[in-house]
Amino acid sequence: MAYSPGGPSFTLEDIYSSARNILEQAPMGILTHRLLREVIRVPSDDPDLVLAKKAAADSKWIHQLEGAQLPNGSWGRFHSQDTQVKTPFRTTEEAIDRAFALGLDQNSQMLTQVRQYILDVLSGDAHITDRVEKHESWPLLIKLILAGRLAQVDPRNKELDPFWTYLADVAQQAFASGNYRLEDEVAAYQQLSGIHVENGFLESQHALWILATHRLPEQLEGAIVRWIWHKPDGIRYIRVALADPSPRQIGYWLRSMNILTQFYAWREVSVNVLNRIWEQRNQDGMWDFGSRIASCVEFPLSDSWRQPKNRRLDYSTCILILLRKFYD
Repeated sequence: MAYSPGGPSFTLEDIYSSARNILEQAPMGILTHRLLREVIRVPSDDPDLVLAKKAAADSKWIHQLEGAQLPNGSWGRFHSQDTQVKTPFRTTEEAIDRAFALGLDQNSQMLTQVRQYILDVLSGDAHITDRVEKHESWPLLIKLILAGRLAQVDPRNKELDPFWTYLADVAQQAFASGNYRLEDEVAAYQQLSGIHVENGFLESQHALWILATHRLPEQLEGAIVRWIWHKPDGIRYIRVALADPSPRQIGYWLRSMNILTQFYAWREVSVNVLNRIWEQRNQDGMWDFGSRIASCVEFPLSDSWRQPKNRRLDYSTCILILLRKFYD
């Protein structure tokens, strides 16, 4: 397909057509639910969507997530793994990411419960079970980590406002020279909180979720997005290059992209990579990044990958969800 330089090589109708192709092959469940809701975007009361949501809720993966959630709303430790405990999810953060990968939204019971847990911890009414890290910035950083996850599950929560104001101020100072400077970010924390944050925090997924809850000044937002995009190791805690995705890291790349799409400036930096991804479809119009990808919460979505077809359906669904956001 011909397209103007710098523009997408895929149209909205291309995306819809590919989604309909998958829907003709996919069993009722997570894939159908996510395609109807996030790609085709049918009304919430559409009968097919209602049926797909019910089928998704009965999937083995949703049952696994539900069965591992504790009565307090967490999935055990919040940020750091306890290697002495055997559980399907190493941390509550990992379980939250898995919930979104499975198509749960912020109104689901599981995410409602973990949202209240996070709010209780932030207010001091509950406590996480993570070990305290031995550096002076830990009390500040764990609050930002908790607030980042709150922003992920409930971006309009008013409790996030002071965190956004704080990090927006840090970002303004970190990019005051026109480009990101770690020494300027470190100085900002020292000025605002009297705490030395040696390695900064703006590159983390948590800071990005918080900053995305309100619109940043256009120039600052663009500078942040371009900085993250060109970092060789991408977003902290995910650690995958955004500008040159590896097939083995496709799950982590998709997670990183889903964070970056919250910012208006993401299309400008990503269009060339998205075009390359679009061109990687096979003769059936599907994507297949192989079975030897790095373990991640994004996959599988189908009950089993024993059949290569299921793997292709999973990959293709997630790619189409991302491409659809380009036209928002």
